[in-house]
Amino acid sequence: MAISFVQSGKARMGALQGGHHEKTSCLCRSEPEFIKVIVRDTAGRLPLPEPTDHVVGLDTRCEEVKSRLDIESYENVCMLGIYGPGGIGKTTLAKCLFDKIKRQFEASCFLGNVREKSESRESLESLQKTLLDDMGEETITEFGSEFKGGSEIKRRLRHRRVLLVLDDVNSITQLESLAGGHDWFGSGSRIIITTRDTDMVDKHVMGDVVTKKYKMEELNDDDSLELFSWHAFNSKEPAENFENVSRNAISYAKGFPLALEVIGSHLGGFESVDSWEEELDQYRIDPSIQGVLKRSYDSLYELDQKTFLDIACFFKGEKWEYVKRVLKACDFYPVVRVFISKCLITVNQNGCLEMHDLVQDMGKEIVTSDSPTNPGERSRLWSHKDILQVLKDDTGSSSIEGIMLHPATHEEVDHWITTAFNKMENLRILIVRNTIFSTAPSCLPKSLRLLEWKGYPSESSPLDFHPNRIVDLKLPHSALKLEKSFQIFEDLTFINLSQCQSITQIPNVSGAKSLRVFTLDRCHKLVKFDESVGFLPNLVYLSASECRVLRSFVPRMYLPSLEVLSFYFCKKLQNFPDVMQKMDKPLKIYLANTAIKEFPDSIGNLIGLEHIDISICRGLKDLPSSFFKLPKLFTLTMEGCYHLRRSFKRFKESHSTLDDCPNIKRLNFTGANLSDEDLHPTIQVLQKLEDVNVSHNDFVSLPNCIERSVHIKCLDVSYCKNLKTIPELPSSIQKVDARYCLSLTSESSTELWSKVLLETERIQIVMPKKEIPNLFDCDSSEGIPLFWARRKFPVVALAFMFGRSTVSNSVAETRTDILGFFPQIGSSLSFIVRLHLFIGGKQIFPKDSKYFSVGEDHVLLFDLRALFSDEEWHDLDAYLGVGDDGWKAIQVQCESPLSLSHWGVYVYKQDTNSADIQFKNPNPKSPLSDLVPKRSPHEPQESMMRQVAENLNPRELLGDYLPLVELTEVPSFTSALLRSLRTGKAEATRPESSAYGASLKQEHEESNWNVSRVMDMIKDDVPTHIADAYSNEIREGRRFVEELMRARMELLKEKGQERMDIDMAIVLEQQRSGRPPSRRYWGRLHIKHEELTAKAILRKTTQLAWGFWNPGSTTIKEKATAVLLKCTGQGESSEEENNDPVLAELLSQIEEDAMRFNRSYGKMKACIILTDDADDLISEEYTAEFMLMRGKENAEMRGMSQWGGFELLLYEMMRASGTNMFGSVESVPRFEKTSYGKIRVEN
Repeated sequence: MAISFVQSGKARMGALQGGHHEKTSCLCRSEPEFIKVIVRDTAGRLPLPEPTDHVVGLDTRCEEVKSRLDIESYENVCMLGIYGPGGIGKTTLAKCLFDKIKRQFEASCFLGNVREKSESRESLESLQKTLLDDMGEETITEFGSEFKGGSEIKRRLRHRRVLLVLDDVNSITQLESLAGGHDWFGSGSRIIITTRDTDMVDKHVMGDVVTKKYKMEELNDDDSLELFSWHAFNSKEPAENFENVSRNAISYAKGFPLALEVIGSHLGGFESVDSWEEELDQYRIDPSIQGVLKRSYDSLYELDQKTFLDIACFFKGEKWEYVKRVLKACDFYPVVRVFISKCLITVNQNGCLEMHDLVQDMGKEIVTSDSPTNPGERSRLWSHKDILQVLKDDTGSSSIEGIMLHPATHEEVDHWITTAFNKMENLRILIVRNTIFSTAPSCLPKSLRLLEWKGYPSESSPLDFHPNRIVDLKLPHSALKLEKSFQIFEDLTFINLSQCQSITQIPNVSGAKSLRVFTLDRCHKLVKFDESVGFLPNLVYLSASECRVLRSFVPRMYLPSLEVLSFYFCKKLQNFPDVMQKMDKPLKIYLANTAIKEFPDSIGNLIGLEHIDISICRGLKDLPSSFFKLPKLFTLTMEGCYHLRRSFKRFKESHSTLDDCPNIKRLNFTGANLSDEDLHPTIQVLQKLEDVNVSHNDFVSLPNCIERSVHIKCLDVSYCKNLKTIPELPSSIQKVDARYCLSLTSESSTELWSKVLLETERIQIVMPKKEIPNLFDCDSSEGIPLFWARRKFPVVALAFMFGRSTVSNSVAETRTDILGFFPQIGSSLSFIVRLHLFIGGKQIFPKDSKYFSVGEDHVLLFDLRALFSDEEWHDLDAYLGVGDDGWKAIQVQCESPLSLSHWGVYVYKQDTNSADIQFKNPNPKSPLSDLVPKRSPHEPQESMMRQVAENLNPRELLGDYLPLVELTEVPSFTSALLRSLRTGKAEATRPESSAYGASLKQEHEESNWNVSRVMDMIKDDVPTHIADAYSNEIREGRRFVEELMRARMELLKEKGQERMDIDMAIVLEQQRSGRPPSRRYWGRLHIKHEELTAKAILRKTTQLAWGFWNPGSTTIKEKATAVLLKCTGQGESSEEENNDPVLAELLSQIEEDAMRFNRSYGKMKACIILTDDADDLISEEYTAEFMLMRGKENAEMRGMSQWGGFELLLYEMMRASGTNMFGSVESVPRFEKTSYGKIRVEN
């Protein structure tokens, strides 16, 4: 039996061997060797070993460093640099020390691998965000730049005593971004950095910060022997007869822990002293640390060596499951425990591969040493400079097995040899990111297993490209049309073709039986799928969201492995397929904003369905009975589905008993015009509900039967403005959101207040303001909640009564002005409230910050325990004194733009000893210097953009206009913005494809590259004085601005424009005696987004825009950019110098053309301008002329014809009015086409 198994396996291996190049083939040729492969393959199926840390020789060092930190002192900020060469144990010491002392600080953060993580442009910002998150300071939006991130760290942490460890720092820039100044952190803070640079701490000047250094010494012989023994013998001491040879072995490590671990793990695999001696002879050849590490590499099987080099060059930081899948397709049969056992690689708690940078450098050096001077002869290429040189010089060879082109900044490649891949016949891995090629390759190697090329620049793959063994095909943002069928791709498991705007249909995929993940998001021309897609046996994840013209998926499907199916915002998708057989895998379906008309009865075959989102499916009239009987359907989201409001009633009427009631636990039925007649049977039918959201509806009362819904914890009835009656709620309730339920009776309000009086655990309630009940133990209109406690932290509920907002009017104006909405929109706003607990004047920081959404003139009622986890709550006792005199003042401070008018405290009597809480100072003689003051509401300029960004809820914002916007078929900015907001929310709930095997490092697929690049320019050009003074406002506004830009890009796509090109008017300005200069339309500048001049213009307009920055302004005028041609006298000079040579050359060309075609106007000078008001762009007497010419232009442009027609209509109305206020047009001017657009001709 065993022989038969081996022989059949050998036959398979032999077949595979035939597909390898002679030079790279490393398949086993003898039966013993082949059996080793089988053993390795079997080992790869076993669970990964638990990591074991043997800490040796650190206790003494920890105490030495701790004494230098003087952590008992609160007087100064202290920075300590632990320095020494790589692999000597700096990180291990810092982590050990961090774990020992972190609880002595208010907040702490260990930032590992700073050097590696800060290599790319965005990474320092990411590290800044991680720093604040770990310190308990939740960051909702991105900072926009490293400078502004630093300002935010300073703002939030300057009064807090923190512990910060920055591991592996190698540049001053990193320190300036993460620990920039002496005033960034509160007194008593401690900053520890690990670095290889002995002078790093001295170079970083931080004012009054005390700086100290600690040199990391090598381990002594005894500690070295102990650490070595743990890895060689799994014991503290060497095995019998191995002591002498062990002492000989540790001499090669030179006291370096990394080397000791690697040598010990390597030698531990040999059983005799003689074998050890033979191995030590090899170490004598190259006794350097790199040589010692390389010996472990040399001892690997050839396949394992290849795996190790691939990981070192391409896959460090990736999930092991992803790497294993790719390398298994390369016939490497990777087993990660081989590398773990030799201390070359570790796998972290997220399943990602980690490798010490010395080990990675060793791997890359091995590759480089194969051909030091000619990159084209190396096996793997990762340096973008080397790769581009090979492609431009056509110096590639059959030696190249892998390429990863991923520059830190965006690259554009115009000139390269398109046949460069011809010679790379053994290329297995090709990754191209953050790089745009002007031309496509004329060929690609058939040997490819992984092809990832964002923006692949061709409509089709090369004619002879048939990579039969490929497993990953990722070509997002490409011009690919996908006309070939997938009939020979038996190993293909992952396809990503998102945002490929030439794909119209998905061809036959019957040959891709192994396909697991298929992503086609935002393919705007995709119309249909081949029926074979519905019968892929291994498909786990299928997403084709935002495919606007997709009308049908497949008529029938049986996808037994499916776990995610996403078609949200496919607004023309009408049919859901028949489910041919039972599908029992845990399944999530996303169909929001589709045109689905009905579900077939066979949907009952989706017995694994757990979550479905059918929000805004206006055409869906009813749900079949089989839908409600799905055994695992726990989450049902049907926002805005007003046709379905009777579905539950029909189900109830068709079932005499509810013994088999649906298992739905979470229901979102927002904005569905629910009446009492609709809501009551819904609550009756869904007896297992835990979370109910029925906000924005029309019902008047909640049904009495809700009391019997004993599982409900969360109830959202916000914006139900007709709601009057809330009956008794079940004892399970913990959260009620009744914002803007303005019709509530006093009895209903009393019912909500009673939840506190009944001492409901972790209760949270928001409702319109009512008086605080007399049963509260304390209430006041002065200051903030204040009481004293001792021994055990008291359990209390607090009530905050809020008044009007200091920013409500300006926010409403901002929303209205920016979005062009009607005045009544945004009248019922919600605001973010954040609470801070102080004990004895010291702020307590929970790990996760808690935010509440509250309306004006509302009350927030909550159990203080709701701010903390159970563990954090129990830890609060330690902050209180234990004796009769151990009283500590407790305060709760409110951070909100709303004014706090009143507050109250209710003590939970069952959980609190009344003798240990007081509302008057129990020690009248002791000073109250440790109390914190009441916080003033935010000023408008500080929090306006936060309110816009965080509360941009379409339903709250648009109110009654929302259905009109949703139903309109005419492309508009408002509808594009609405879609962008809803898409963002949908993406937040949908599982990422990386959970099913995608690369973690693959770039996030933006709606358009232009948006990201424009945002980069905007944040890079922020003037320093503005960034410093208004970092918070800029940070809060960035997300909102980016959302607006994405919406604009989506609108352009709807109008047939795929790119955000530069398009602006050219305006002629002439001086007039005694009157303001006249301005006339004189041409049009139209620059393609990819042209170099487009970047120069965009950068210039961004710089001009910052000149209009006024954070205190609450009104927004529409501005306009243009090229201004000024008619100058002979002696006049330009008012502006252009430092950008590209922009200067363009403006010079416009000047020459304008003077050549309009000689009578004399000398002209061109510049870019930004008007303070768009109405000032064209003089009033030339408005009609401008409207006529622009109307004609737009009427002829693709996607702009409707707007052009509107402009021409306005012109005719002006002319028909008989007034000359806007001027008249004698004859239509003539224009000359140019390379940049067109210019007027009047010669």
